[in-house]
Amino acid sequence: MKLYQYIAAGLLGATMLSGCTDLTEKPYTFVDPASYYQNEEQLNSALNTVYNSFRSIYNDGGTFMRLEGCTDYGQPNREGNKNNINDINAWKYQNQANNAGTFTAIWTKGMACINRANNVIAQFEAANMEPTLQKRAIAQAKFMRAGAYYLIARIYGGAPIIKTVTTSIDNLSFPRASLDDTYAFIIEDLEYAEENLPVRGTNGYDVWRFSKGSAQAYLANLYLYRASMAGSGGYTTFDKELLKKAKEYCEKVIQSNAYDLESDFGNLWCSLNGDNARNNKESIVELQFSTLNGQQNGMHQNFGMFADSTYPEEFVSFGKTISTGGGGSYYYLRTGPSVEAWKSYDAADQRLKVLISEGTYSKGGNTVHCIFDPDVDKGSLKGHLGWGSCCPGNIKVHDFSKEARSALRSGNNFMVMRYAQVLLDYAEIMNCLGDQATALTYLNKVHQRAGLPAMTAAIAKATWQNDERCSISSDADAVDEAIFQERGREFIGEGVIYFDELRTDRLGKRVGYFVQKYNKMGYNQVLPLEFVPSKTHLWWISNTDLSANSDLIQNPNNVEDSRYIKYKN
Repeated sequence: MKLYQYIAAGLLGATMLSGCTDLTEKPYTFVDPASYYQNEEQLNSALNTVYNSFRSIYNDGGTFMRLEGCTDYGQPNREGNKNNINDINAWKYQNQANNAGTFTAIWTKGMACINRANNVIAQFEAANMEPTLQKRAIAQAKFMRAGAYYLIARIYGGAPIIKTVTTSIDNLSFPRASLDDTYAFIIEDLEYAEENLPVRGTNGYDVWRFSKGSAQAYLANLYLYRASMAGSGGYTTFDKELLKKAKEYCEKVIQSNAYDLESDFGNLWCSLNGDNARNNKESIVELQFSTLNGQQNGMHQNFGMFADSTYPEEFVSFGKTISTGGGGSYYYLRTGPSVEAWKSYDAADQRLKVLISEGTYSKGGNTVHCIFDPDVDKGSLKGHLGWGSCCPGNIKVHDFSKEARSALRSGNNFMVMRYAQVLLDYAEIMNCLGDQATALTYLNKVHQRAGLPAMTAAIAKATWQNDERCSISSDADAVDEAIFQERGREFIGEGVIYFDELRTDRLGKRVGYFVQKYNKMGYNQVLPLEFVPSKTHLWWISNTDLSANSDLIQNPNNVEDSRYIKYKN
């Protein structure tokens, strides 16, 4: 309950601010910095509003739903056409500022979070309070400002660098910085956070708040991303100096001993482990939710399983039948795990616990037992075994509690970054730097947690060498492919794989192969591919956001990856 009280206090702080502006509606905050926060309690309440604003960037179905839908790990589901996921999966909305087909919420809500963080930073800098606590509060706000910028930079490129609070709605003029300058600003904020935040769970610091390890993990991932994007192709082209920086920050997280893998993959998720899953030992950056009004997790509504707006009574998770006891929040089905990805799992892979393909649901007073059989149904919404959607279910974001059923709201937390990502980042970095043995050691920490035998270069070669989506001619190539494959199976549905496919120069060929294959099979909702994305792809800024800032310049036209045009046929 203490955690929910903290977040509720954040919402109260948001209410205090809403007399001047609605931060969920506009990309900038128009306040007089001298008008607020007369004591430390108000300052801390204001800090929690930044947490709330940061959470809102992700708590939008369009964000992760579309990120997954842009890859071969996501697929348009039963209602995919209602949110344009079938078009997005076909890469339709390119070189146009189409709000329905872009990541508008990332820019709009990201800029709102940035300005709210600026406001709180200014207030704490002016406050007369104990210096360590003052710096700690500023560091949290700077971490979230950096996190918002990092998401914007990877989707759109360079962004306006705004360090102060906007106090007028007249003559807004914030030109875009270069991508290098944007990343330099993000790094500056993250380094401040690293220096001034405590290690997770120490010195009475709330375990749910962002910590030193959060900043270090973000810096590791950022340097890996920058190293990747500095190269023209796959891992052999990555920038070695940036990789060494990424290695340094991964090692800081690993050597801190503040994090570890959960021994059971199912224990990571509230859907399988209840409140025990919240802020677990693997969690590095986690968003806090509850079933209280205004505190709910809205992401689950766009995923789901079985059929539209149904209530699961039972589901089968890795051979075990689990009863919800009549609980569970409603959901729609806009996107889901792709059938191609689902079929790629080894039958012994413990991560299948969250990918549901059998269960019982109630709707309209009727009870239906159903089984997913894509080979026969091909996404038919009236499957011959009762399954009512195009995809298997992914219950990482689902809340099957009775509270969720009565409130019609999901209260599950969501992990933006967890320790498994740091381990796989480190494995990839070490492979790029020529140390395959260490790379396999860290890859296998994640791989064997899933109940699988140790991966080797020889096994990787035998598994993927003849796959047209892969290019393997050496042990290093094989290890690189094994690490990538591990990322997909580990993070499906978490909004991670899009960025990994983009930066490793895999996105165009993998999504192209998948869309062409399932469209030719006549799979429901899968449309012909219209555009083949390249490694340099940047999404266009929406017209709404362009009109809010007269100095914003639109991104140039994206050029298709000519190597994989064949997948459009």
